[in-house]
Amino acid sequence: MINKVKFSKLKKITKYFRIADELKRVRDLYTGSFVFDLQDLALFREYLADDPDALYIKEIDEILNGSDPEAKFESIHILYLKIKNDFGYPVPDTEFEITGSDSLKPKRESTKAVVILENLRSAFNTGSIIRTCECFGAEKLILYGITPGIDNMRTIKTAKGAHEHLNIERSSSVENTVNELKISGYVIIGAETGKGSTDLRNCKFINRTALIFGNEEIGLSRKTIDLCDQIVSIEMRGTKNSLNVSNAVSVFLFEYSRQYS
Repeated sequence: MINKVKFSKLKKITKYFRIADELKRVRDLYTGSFVFDLQDLALFREYLADDPDALYIKEIDEILNGSDPEAKFESIHILYLKIKNDFGYPVPDTEFEITGSDSLKPKRESTKAVVILENLRSAFNTGSIIRTCECFGAEKLILYGITPGIDNMRTIKTAKGAHEHLNIERSSSVENTVNELKISGYVIIGAETGKGSTDLRNCKFINRTALIFGNEEIGLSRKTIDLCDQIVSIEMRGTKNSLNVSNAVSVFLFEYSRQYS
């Protein structure tokens, strides 16, 4: 811990980044242990006492004096983000965090839903979909083509630990994968916009359903569309033709989960 004299000689931005780093440390410690270690934050508050232009005094005092653990945790997290934003260095969306409310074991048994990703380009989308699949209890996620895998750190960061609780496979052939699933009794549904597709609200899922999602720009390949038993879309009311693929996966899995709740 830096002493008061050295702290007073730091540039303003450096002072508050030190405080932000301490807030992050306290937050992350709490998510794993449910214990608040505020000793160093209290020292930073003491260092700021003699500075007439000191910032965030009220927020730090509320954290130090608060009695509600949940409110304290929220205040720590929000102040950390605020300091980074105020000084022009916002926290990236990919910063890894597992919330304290995550369970050590699944809340319910996994479903039989399988999700296949064909040629996604974005590691962020893949990571988000991994998290969605784990949250909705998908049986497995199958990656094909250029879709980034869990060897990509951007995927890992966006998945926020969900990759450790989901069966993730990589396929060298969508055709072979689909045929194997059909032999196992799966109905193959392609998520794609266009004439002739079924509105998701009118789609009746069976328990063994495989959902295929395609590239962010061009969607599913023609060959893959031909492998599907049904093409299903989400009706849009705005000007855009479709949702981001990670959002679409969430909508499809919600509807599947709703039908099999």
